[in-house]
Amino acid sequence: MADVEVLKLVHYVKNAKLILSIELEILGRRITLEDIKVMEALQEKGSIRAAAKTLGVSYRTLWLRIREMEDALGFYLLRRQKGGIGGGRDVLTLPAQVIIERYKVLAKLVQKNIEKASLQPDLKIYGSDCPGVDALVQILEEKGEVVEYLRVGSQLGLKLLIGGYCDVAGIHMIDQDTGEYNTHVLRKYSNLDLALIRGYWREIGFIVERGNPKNVHHPEDLLRRDVVLANRNKGSGTHLLLQHLLREMSRKYGSPQQALARKIRGYETEYYSHREAALAVLNRKADVTIGPKWVAKELGLEFVPLAKEKFDFLTRKELLEKEPLKELIKTLRSPEFREKTSTMGIYTSPETGTVMNQENVGGLVT
Repeated sequence: MADVEVLKLVHYVKNAKLILSIELEILGRRITLEDIKVMEALQEKGSIRAAAKTLGVSYRTLWLRIREMEDALGFYLLRRQKGGIGGGRDVLTLPAQVIIERYKVLAKLVQKNIEKASLQPDLKIYGSDCPGVDALVQILEEKGEVVEYLRVGSQLGLKLLIGGYCDVAGIHMIDQDTGEYNTHVLRKYSNLDLALIRGYWREIGFIVERGNPKNVHHPEDLLRRDVVLANRNKGSGTHLLLQHLLREMSRKYGSPQQALARKIRGYETEYYSHREAALAVLNRKADVTIGPKWVAKELGLEFVPLAKEKFDFLTRKELLEKEPLKELIKTLRSPEFREKTSTMGIYTSPETGTVMNQENVGGLVT
């Protein structure tokens, strides 16, 4: 789905109506708890047939319900891919994921204060998919904050922050020229009042089957004809990392970057989360994906270290004085956050929770 369509959808969802029976109205169609359960089952099982079995309905009944929802909303909730590299799967689309998350947030708000419920969460974090953010959100919500976390990728998260749709963008964007993470974004958008909250390092590498049967250890292995890649979606930080690796190989071997990309089987596939891409490896739809260590550990796959990448949080300067942002920074610095993420391949540092400004990109503001 094109970024512009997602931007429009986020705008529609932002103005969705809260109904006390916990129904979400989007573009005239009411999304009920049953609808949410249907989409969650599809997200969990990865196929209509398996989801239908879980919900106790026939394949046809579930298929017709999905079709009716899509017709009413005017966009797809399920992306169906039949055959081919990385094929044979039913994948929940970004619009469906946005709807699920927004429904959950509104339900929390009703529970928090049903008579004076605000339709907006205390803090909106959009951007890359990371369990470090999940842990951050969990701690913040235990302190009474209501947080909306949408996993839309680094680049789209940045666009949504600039457009005023969220408060924080979780990013891990590598500079193709220098290999530097995230600080180049401040320089690129020097005309905007942005600030970068330093986050943490996380291990990134090749996620493969147990035993690494295709012997994938280096970026060059992706060029082999016997290796199929489950690629992340364009605009994700991991896709940007792959572009950087291709650029490095292009310089090393003197081959055009696009020519190298065409050699990668599965390069054109797009998976919208690390877990979805790793599931393709687990289900033998692909041989390898590039992702963080925590996904491999969660699914019982093997992890081949490739690099450490910096995951940071971009925000607008005027929000730094708001209590939810102060609480986020405080939580990043806390021993509780460090302990909760220590087993995920996530590493904090003395810089974690410090703020980098645009006037001095090389400097930190405590």
